Amino acid sequence: MPRPDAETADALVLVKYVACLHATRQVRALAERAAEAGKHLVLLVPRGFRPATSLQLYMANHPERIVIEKR
Repeated sequence: MPRPDAETADALVLVKYVACLHATRQVRALAERAAEAGKHLVLLVPRGFRPATSLQLYMANHPERIVIEKR
């Protein structure tokens, strides 16, 4: 079972410093775990980040599960 980088009262946090991210097994598993716990998954990514098509589709199908924060 993948582990988040941090966990708050209302979110699981995953830090990814990449230019592009796919809907990997880690991302999907953490998003499902967050949804089961009544939380959402926060992806902390750099400013130039663009989600890959697979992540865009996953987010479109599950809009309440993943939040992207660019830093």
